[in-house]
Amino acid sequence: MENQESEKKVAIYARVSTGNQGSGLEAQIRALRGYCNQRGIQNFLLYQDENQSGVKASRPALDEMMKAARNKELSKVIV
Repeated sequence: MENQESEKKVAIYARVSTGNQGSGLEAQIRALRGYCNQRGIQNFLLYQDENQSGVKASRPALDEMMKAARNKELSKVIV
């Protein structure tokens, strides 16, 4: 029988507050993917929010990721 933990995905999350920081978002994503690759993590989901201030109570990708975490669909979150 397979371990349920191995079926869960790892979430990686990146966010920038303005469209002018698009290269910052790309850099975050590259770093997160590199981190996963270095550790042999292949089963990950990317969540990203662009033009989303950190002071906002709701951010679409973060909200989706948090819902998955509450539903125990994720084994870990990497930011």
